[in-house]
Amino acid sequence: ELALKAYANRAACYKQISNFDGTISDCTAVLEVEPDNVKALIRRAQAFEGVERYRFALQDVKTVLAMPFQKVGKTNLDLCNGMQHRLHRTVAQLKSMDSA
Repeated sequence: ELALKAYANRAACYKQISNFDGTISDCTAVLEVEPDNVKALIRRAQAFEGVERYRFALQDVKTVLAMPFQKVGKTNLDLCNGMQHRLHRTVAQLKSMDSA
């Protein structure tokens, strides 16, 4: 449990300094043990977006949005809803560019 907290905290630090690969790696380590860790899912989604892996980011956001409101909380729900809309737009724009 202590190692999980260390990974989660280091992931938060990596995110602050835009070390997206480190954030993804540490959040993935947390999620392997706690697949419903809301903070790790959101941080990883933000990091995936930072490295332009939009579909992976969207997958993590949708995982959070499928969780019970009591577990997620209003702040995280609002954040994930905003991210979902932004990511859907980005993916749609990329698809239209690919087909042009």
